[in-house]
Amino acid sequence: MKKTAIVIGSGFAGLSTAACLAKEGFEVTILEKNNQAGGRARQYEHEGFVFDMGPSWYWMPDVFERYFQLFGKTTSDFYNLVRLDPSYRVFFSDKKNVDLPASKESLFALFESLEKGSSKKLDVFLKESEYKYEVGINDLVYRPSRKLSEFLDLRMLKGLLQMDVFTSISKRVRKDFKNPKIIDILEFPVLFLGAKADKIPALYSLMNYADMVLGTWYPMNGMHEIVKAMVHIAEEQGVKIKLNTEVHKIEVENGKAKKVITPNGDYEADVIVAGADYHHVD
Repeated sequence: MKKTAIVIGSGFAGLSTAACLAKEGFEVTILEKNNQAGGRARQYEHEGFVFDMGPSWYWMPDVFERYFQLFGKTTSDFYNLVRLDPSYRVFFSDKKNVDLPASKESLFALFESLEKGSSKKLDVFLKESEYKYEVGINDLVYRPSRKLSEFLDLRMLKGLLQMDVFTSISKRVRKDFKNPKIIDILEFPVLFLGAKADKIPALYSLMNYADMVLGTWYPMNGMHEIVKAMVHIAEEQGVKIKLNTEVHKIEVENGKAKKVITPNGDYEADVIVAGADYHHVD
């Protein structure tokens, strides 16, 4: 008899978790409180217009590609990705806004126009960021994090200082750059982590590599195309998605979640996974 799993929420995390559990042989049901899948990446339609309700940028395309490849697919099977150039526009208080170009050559020229000699420093900074990205994403993020020994890797231990875990991104940026606009541009990506640059380790300059080298992309027809693709994969794995089913309570026995309570009925499962935005656990 198959083990059962309940996943609360059908955002990117919920859909990917559900598909991976189903791939491992679980009988999976997603409970989604809204009338469509997607979580923060839902769509809103009004009078013929369609709006993305959440994310508007597509960063780290390699992470998405790796996910789809788990199921023998590629992103191009589902949507058309276009790299944006310029990547985005930065608005400054002096109204002298800056468009961040996609090509390295144009990016270096932009930095040089703001601060003489900064292009060479940016080149070094981005090479450091590339190393942090390779180690941070491939050697850290993709590990299951079940035990400390997973991280006792010779490559990581040798590069601990190079990873800049003991200084802030703010200090690292200010070490080489003086122009306030350049500082703002380089500190901007880490704001997505939910804290100020002086509180975030310089390890996360890996996001500058994701931003400036890997680029900003957009799936044509909107971010919801990603959701459609992930729903397709989940359902192809046998995942059931129940919409308009809000979870009101998770019942716990002996420290383990056993049952979820919804207006539409109760659900028991061997494994219960709550999405990142679920805050109603009693």
